[in-house]
Amino acid sequence: MIWPSVSTETIGQRIRKLRNERGLSLAKVAKEDFSRAFLNQVELGRAQPSTRVLRVIATRLGTQADYLLEGRLPGVDRELALETARVLLLHDHPRKALQALEGAEHGDWPVGTDARLCKAGALTMLGRDQEARTLLRAERKVIVAHQDKRRLEWWRSLWRGERKFSLAGGDIRKAANLHVKLADRAVRTGDTRMALEHYRAARVLLEV
Repeated sequence: MIWPSVSTETIGQRIRKLRNERGLSLAKVAKEDFSRAFLNQVELGRAQPSTRVLRVIATRLGTQADYLLEGRLPGVDRELALETARVLLLHDHPRKALQALEGAEHGDWPVGTDARLCKAGALTMLGRDQEARTLLRAERKVIVAHQDKRRLEWWRSLWRGERKFSLAGGDIRKAANLHVKLADRAVRTGDTRMALEHYRAARVLLEV
């Protein structure tokens, strides 16, 4: 599995790339909040924007400040890890699924919950039932609090020891479509390697 690396672009390079892709001039992005000259200096790496200015720039470029700072969105990374783990479980690779889930399981609802349920499934496949049940006991309260019937059904299947369950109701095409949506989001943020990973995952699902 190929994981996207942290971008080596600077904040300024990401800003200029998105601005050019969207056909926006320096003046269109700066407006009356800061000068065109300042934005140009930021793009050249000769000045650093404040947090407030960075958020303004991100909004006008149709992205998030996290992307301009890090080159990728944390939320998208967690979704990528989760979807990758699901594909690995479908192909009976629970150990690799656990590796893919590292970090994602600490997120909030709903991605964090899905990651923890996925981890419980991987642990069950490895015969580590006690660890799986410890996870499931804690997660049931969260699912019930959100009154999510679909995830509760997933939880019950895991509690019964069933090894595979799909939030898409077993519909592989729906699961593939989720990957395509994540790929489209990655394309919009300029992360082509992450987009490629999602498109590959969608292809794998459709070829099953």
